[in-house]
Amino acid sequence: MLTDALLAFVPIGGNLSLVAPASSVILSNVVDQLGVGVGVAPPSIIGNQSNFGSDMGVGGLRPELMISIGTAVVATSSSTLKVAFQGAPDPGAAGNYTPASTAWVDIVSQDGITAANLTANAIPARFPWLPTMPPNLRPRFYRLAFTISALGSFTAGTVASALVTTVRDDYAAKYAQKNYSVQ
Repeated sequence: MLTDALLAFVPIGGNLSLVAPASSVILSNVVDQLGVGVGVAPPSIIGNQSNFGSDMGVGGLRPELMISIGTAVVATSSSTLKVAFQGAPDPGAAGNYTPASTAWVDIVSQDGITAANLTANAIPARFPWLPTMPPNLRPRFYRLAFTISALGSFTAGTVASALVTTVRDDYAAKYAQKNYSVQ
């Protein structure tokens, strides 16, 4: 697996806790496409100062986002988890280069993940880096939002890692039906 430390929403061994009451939103690290960090002005390139924004979900070698569970999740009642990959534009100097809490937009999400699917070492969500919607969003900042449903809480559980890889590195065909024979 190829990873970049600057693209770690939850670094390996980061163990982001999912222990929280109902309707809680747990946020990952914010990844800045420029690599300079939230609250830092974009560097001036060839004298042109502008707000940076890009759409990484296009092209032949599209990044993949993989989230893995560390400690198994224990849910009260019938609580479920929503994992959302979010992006926010650079607000510029007027916003101190820090996105407002209302600026985050869900690019892709997986909803209704039950505790039975959140066991140790499970991969509850794997997203291709999709083109952003709306098309004019052009985010500079990305994060993951883990939302616990209003039906109950989580009393145990962690996210072991949430990483960006350059390619999907598992053998997906191993789950294919084997109801054929070769003659």
